[in-house]
Amino acid sequence: MNRYLLLFPLLIVQGLSAQQISWITACTDKNFCLAQNTCAQGEVFLVEKAVTNCGTPNLNYSYKIDLNNDNVVDIQSSNDTVSGPFAKGTHKITWKVTDNCGNLAQCTYLFHVKDCQPPNLLCLNGLTQSLDAPNCQISFDATQFILALSDNCTPTNQLQIGMRKQGDGTGFPPQTSLTFSSCEKGFNSIEIWVKDGNGLSNTCNNYVLVQDSGNECICNNDADIYFSGCAKSAANKKLSNFKLKTQFETLPGAAQPMLMNLSQNIEDSCFTMHLDHIPFGNDYRATIRAERALGPHEGVTTYDLVLISKHILDIEPFTSVYQTVAADVNESNSVTTFDIVEIRKLILGINDSFPDVPAWRLTRPVANPAQISNLTALKDTYQITLTNLQDDLAFNNFFHFVGIKYADVNGSASLTGEPGADDRYDAPPMLFRADDRWLEAGEEALVTFHLTESAMLEGWQLALEADPDKFQILGVEGLPNDHFTLRGNELRALWADGAGAFFNEESTVFTLKIKALQANKISEGLFLNSEKLRPEGYASRNNSAPDRHPILLHFGQNTHASATFFPPRPNPFAAETSFEMLLENAAPAQLEVFDLNGRRLFSEIYEMEQGLQTLLLPASALPGKGIFTYRLRVGEAVSSGKLVRI
Repeated sequence: MNRYLLLFPLLIVQGLSAQQISWITACTDKNFCLAQNTCAQGEVFLVEKAVTNCGTPNLNYSYKIDLNNDNVVDIQSSNDTVSGPFAKGTHKITWKVTDNCGNLAQCTYLFHVKDCQPPNLLCLNGLTQSLDAPNCQISFDATQFILALSDNCTPTNQLQIGMRKQGDGTGFPPQTSLTFSSCEKGFNSIEIWVKDGNGLSNTCNNYVLVQDSGNECICNNDADIYFSGCAKSAANKKLSNFKLKTQFETLPGAAQPMLMNLSQNIEDSCFTMHLDHIPFGNDYRATIRAERALGPHEGVTTYDLVLISKHILDIEPFTSVYQTVAADVNESNSVTTFDIVEIRKLILGINDSFPDVPAWRLTRPVANPAQISNLTALKDTYQITLTNLQDDLAFNNFFHFVGIKYADVNGSASLTGEPGADDRYDAPPMLFRADDRWLEAGEEALVTFHLTESAMLEGWQLALEADPDKFQILGVEGLPNDHFTLRGNELRALWADGAGAFFNEESTVFTLKIKALQANKISEGLFLNSEKLRPEGYASRNNSAPDRHPILLHFGQNTHASATFFPPRPNPFAAETSFEMLLENAAPAQLEVFDLNGRRLFSEIYEMEQGLQTLLLPASALPGKGIFTYRLRVGEAVSSGKLVRI
């Protein structure tokens, strides 16, 4: 049975056996505040509880504490609670619990002792002052509004002070003074901020009443116009890193014609575009649209072909018009097998882009997305007319866009612009197995791939490469010609069927014809290339959406008597990476991670079950981003290599 084991925080469970220990508390990071009248330590109380279905419910607890999280154990105890003062900082605790049946469980997390009290701030109610002629400006410093200031840990002269106009930004303001001009006469709300050395802040709301006692300061006779809105995905998730384009022009007949073409790169989901010095008294028209040019391949897999096939066959129709638009890559206003052909060419690397559509389409939201055939309801631009402009205008939260990635029917494309947003799988790996044997130089062979477990497959995709010094790929059997590309020693292949097909352990998935260029075992010269095409399969489950499985290759018998190892994936990784191994028998496995100086940063031993097993290493188990090395050992079998956290 396939299992996932989480390495950090750590939870070891004895498979699906009759006896096991389970944590009933959260085993997650915890925060504690500094004690009153001290900046050095705080009171900590920690307790974790577990249960066992062992016949005798007695449990034995112990813990180890790594003060300051520097990989050195400073405290060990067999108590079941932690209570008392701890120094300010971040510490790591590892709990261990055993029962009378020999079962064991562990969990590891951080606890932080920190300053929780923000600075004390007392402010004036406000200030009133007249504009200074002839500049018609007046400036205020933040200290003018502060009556009293103190902090429990940071000296007063080291506290940071800032101020800003209310609503003009978020977070701690960088400026300590503000200047007001003739167009800001009257009541102006401001914020006064203070921040201590631990990053805690406090604020008070205040005001400035700007007056013009001599009536000498006149506001400029032009307008500021603001357009704002947000871009999201069809699933209402934030979409960032796109371009906003605005054409602003006078209508025909204007005394002084004007045309402005503005472009603004938006790094966040929401935006505000500011047009200033727009003359009063004219009629204007604004046309606003958005575009996103990030890679056409992003988010496009054979899984999308499966969903499109299900829609065409009326097995599982689309539920949103946004899906229909995404699937219509030949822009025929319908979804047909011609769209499947174009998407298949992109996945197989025959085409680098779609000939008829861009990578993304950003459109205005539709009122009823469930009308999946109403493609004419989608409009890509906003257009507004401003008649006889006489004042500043703000169109707040008005111009919204929905981002549609062409060919990405299931919405897996990155919404931030960072590739690889869909590297995680909820389903365990799927093994493609082929017999391994020795080939003499010049010998040709057929390598037939099967599943190691029966499944109702709806599709799969992979890229296979042959070591150019060892093997030559001659051809592929069992797949239509338009389902694979063979370029040199690189094969890209896929298969999709919305109705699904049953494969047992004897069924042929596909067959590869190879020629040995030197004497070698097959397993030593064929490998998956996940950078070219992510290897994954899609298996049906209870008439619902198919499960996505990462695909692993297994050739013949295990490389060692105890274990066969597979490369970690993904690698490089951002959130977590997984290590798969195929074990002939239940055995302990040790995973170690080192920095490039050979210093061991992580080490754990786990009791693994027989069969295909997965270990998950979260990024939080490592001290930061960088290049590391790993070593995974089961008995005499060892796997090692490079590991990159990004």
